Amino acid sequence: MRLPVRREPETVVARWNPFREMDQFRREMDELFNRFFDWRPAAIAAPEFEFTPALDVYETPEEFVVFVTAPGVSEKDLQVEISNGTLTVSGERKALIEGENVQAHYISRLGGYGKFSVTYTLPTAIDENKVKAVYKNGVLEVRLPKAESAKPKSVKVEFEK
Repeated sequence: MRLPVRREPETVVARWNPFREMDQFRREMDELFNRFFDWRPAAIAAPEFEFTPALDVYETPEEFVVFVTAPGVSEKDLQVEISNGTLTVSGERKALIEGENVQAHYISRLGGYGKFSVTYTLPTAIDENKVKAVYKNGVLEVRLPKAESAKPKSVKVEFEK
C-alpha cells in the first residue's frame, strides 16, 4: 500500500516592507470610517464643509510670487494684508445656495465653503509699497518685490598679479 505524499505549498519569499502594511492599515481604516460616517440619520445635521485655498510660493532674484487658488470666491470677499514680512490672504467662499431652509447633503466641489485665512511668512524683507495683487479666474496672484537690501549683489573679483 502506498501512502499519499503530503507536499507543503510553495512559499514566495518577499522582502518585508512596513509601508505596504501601513498602507493596507490606512485603507482598512478609511473603509471603516467611510462605513461609519456615511450612515447619517436625519436627526444628525450635515457637517460644515470647510474651505482652505491652495497656496503656491515662488521666488526669483527680484521678487516673491504667491498664487492663492480660490475658485468661487468673489473679489469683494478677498482681503490681502502684509505686515512685518507676513502675507495673509483671508476671505469667504459662500455656498451656491443659501437660505434658512436649505441643507447641504453632498458637496463634491473641492473644499466646500466657509471663511478662510492663509498666512505665509516671507524669508527676506520686501518692499511693501510695491506689492501688487491681481485676481483672475479664481486665482489670486500677489507679487512681492524684494527690498533692495534683500536682493542678491554681484561682486567683481579682482586678481592680483
